[in-house]
Amino acid sequence: MFTGIIQEIGTIRQARRVGDGLTIQVGAPKSSRALKPGDSININGACQTATTSGGEWFEVFAMAETIARTNFATLQSGDRVNLELPLTLNDPLGGHLVAGHVDCTGTISEIDVGPQSTKIIISYETGYSKYLIEKGSVAVEGISLTVFDIDDSSFVVSLIPETLERTNLQFRKVGDRVNLEFDQIGKYVERFLGAGKENLTMEFLHKHGFVR
Repeated sequence: MFTGIIQEIGTIRQARRVGDGLTIQVGAPKSSRALKPGDSININGACQTATTSGGEWFEVFAMAETIARTNFATLQSGDRVNLELPLTLNDPLGGHLVAGHVDCTGTISEIDVGPQSTKIIISYETGYSKYLIEKGSVAVEGISLTVFDIDDSSFVVSLIPETLERTNLQFRKVGDRVNLEFDQIGKYVERFLGAGKENLTMEFLHKHGFVR
């Protein structure tokens, strides 16, 4: 589990195809020193398992399913990636609960750089709009951000200079694909409501103990 607070910007040293997967080597001195083989790390929003750690770098192996749902297939040497180590019981929950399971990619359609904040408009697959609410949370490239101006095909996030400086969104441009993970609480609620095919009514809320 992660929080969406980026701890380090890593640099892709190598990304090579191995069968239907991808071996990714990331230069990241801070994260690498904390990793051992078998540990988890969030790369651009996708939870991966370290297979090797060399002190200044580490490697992961991304499976076909990960490649299909993320922008990993486009990674090249020199690209910057967001990194976050897993949440521990001693860590503050500074962002929101992020599983590291990317739902889909979106496309940056507009970037508006202002003196106080940078506004980014992201287009995405229509079917995921049900998981977004005004001033709710979304993980973009693994970054916990607040979403607003939502419609069925796009939403807006705003980054203060501190967030921009600490993440790889400072290097992104219009047309780039970004990894998206929508709020998992909304997914659980949907699953719960859909399991019994019941509508959300006052009778339903009484029955399941939400109201008295």
